[in-house]
Amino acid sequence: MKKVLLFPVSVFMCLFAYAQAEIVLSFEISQSGSQLLLDSVLIENQTNSTDTIIRWPKNSLTIDVLTGIESNSADVNSLQVMQNYPNPFDEKTYINVYNPTNEISINVYDISGKLILKEKMPTNSGINSFVFTPGADTHYLVSFNNGKSEQTIKMLHNGRSNRECKIEYLSFEKVLTKKNIKEAGFTYSENEILNFTSYTSACLGVETVTVSDSPVISDTITFDYTDLMDIQPDKPEFLTTQVTTSEIIWNWSAVNGADGYKYNTINDYETATDNGAVSELELSELSAGLNYHLFVWAYNECGQSFPLHIVEATTTTALEIDENNLIVSGTAGQDFELMYICEQPDSIVLRNQSLNVNLEEDNLQLLIDRMKTTVLGEGVGIAAPQIGINRNVIWVQRYDKGTIMIKPWEVYFNPVITAYSDTIAYRDDGCLSVSGDCVSQYDIVGKSYRSVWIDVQYYDINGNFVKERISQPYTAHIFQHEIDHLNGIMYFDRQVEEVPGKFVIIDGDSYEGLPPID
Repeated sequence: MKKVLLFPVSVFMCLFAYAQAEIVLSFEISQSGSQLLLDSVLIENQTNSTDTIIRWPKNSLTIDVLTGIESNSADVNSLQVMQNYPNPFDEKTYINVYNPTNEISINVYDISGKLILKEKMPTNSGINSFVFTPGADTHYLVSFNNGKSEQTIKMLHNGRSNRECKIEYLSFEKVLTKKNIKEAGFTYSENEILNFTSYTSACLGVETVTVSDSPVISDTITFDYTDLMDIQPDKPEFLTTQVTTSEIIWNWSAVNGADGYKYNTINDYETATDNGAVSELELSELSAGLNYHLFVWAYNECGQSFPLHIVEATTTTALEIDENNLIVSGTAGQDFELMYICEQPDSIVLRNQSLNVNLEEDNLQLLIDRMKTTVLGEGVGIAAPQIGINRNVIWVQRYDKGTIMIKPWEVYFNPVITAYSDTIAYRDDGCLSVSGDCVSQYDIVGKSYRSVWIDVQYYDINGNFVKERISQPYTAHIFQHEIDHLNGIMYFDRQVEEVPGKFVIIDGDSYEGLPPID
């Protein structure tokens, strides 16, 4: 039987009863174009002199609002512990405690009830502030006792820490005096005045707009920049492409106010090629059946637009005789023989760039049937190169769909990842094409860096062209793993020693209860 620790909580009425409500404030720009971004928003509490700031790409703020003081009793000898702010918190959080005595005992427990910190501190009669620095736990129970009453609050830690947790005394304020706790972070009570100052980069430098409000419900704060006309041009819009097996002609819309356009095959404006005022580009001498990425920017004297990202493929070729022979070498219920990266000539196939597949191929149904038979019970995804065919076909088990017990399998033709999240995790990984002997021989680690979401486009089983964002990390991981196979990339290639600075690295999920990626 599990031991349960019960925390005594005094039930009482007191002079200072605080109620809390949570509101979410979102921020947006009203502008004459579409290229301005909120670089940051400064939120200042004009009444109590606290402030906070949010920075792009975050565009919302959650506030715990202290909604009033009620006088339900004349008992001023009772302890009152306000909920910590912020909650959840990352590096530290703050707690205000009304204590009518000059001393307080503080016990901190983890979620199982284990005592992990015990402190006894002198205080002043009135409102006292404490700052709590977390350890490695995610949930904390903090109990305050002044010898006459006790209260416990629950706090949620969503950051990372290898330190020992601690709680420190911050400040003292006389009862009912105006709060001024800027060093303790941002606070907001009902009817206080907030100033919201937005910052955005435009042609003439950093522009600002300030809005004042006393929000009582969740709302959107809009900053009006419609009078700002000297800005960078809008992003071009995709029009059409013309393709052959070796050529792509790209067309995009002309943009008002643009002096010209630049293009690149990667998302890097600094190394882009100037196309002048022409809104068309012809690329020739290309390989058949491959996907090509094009990024296009409009520019003027104020700077460049957001990039237009287009993915187009040259016309593919039919399945070769040896590819068809491999497909028809067995029935729909028969497995393919897997390719292994540490064996020759298997590694040549696994390292090759795969070509798109024509959805009208006669043996395409047999190919996908046999691929599914091969992976069922063995893994959560498979790519055509793993069975010896360098074509852009994958099966993925969708852990973001179905029921708790049944997760559907879906096949995708010519899939392409068009965007990765900047937040990545070092996650558990593996592969059906990496044998145990290969792992031990080359000391391969079963980990890889993976984005927590991706944007992907593909053709589905019915021939429909689909674009979607895969936001469930486990399913996004499977897609990344299988599409890497189409590009000749193995999971251990994603174990770079240095990660580019634009990425935010988080702890990888353990995928507890889920099949390993292989």
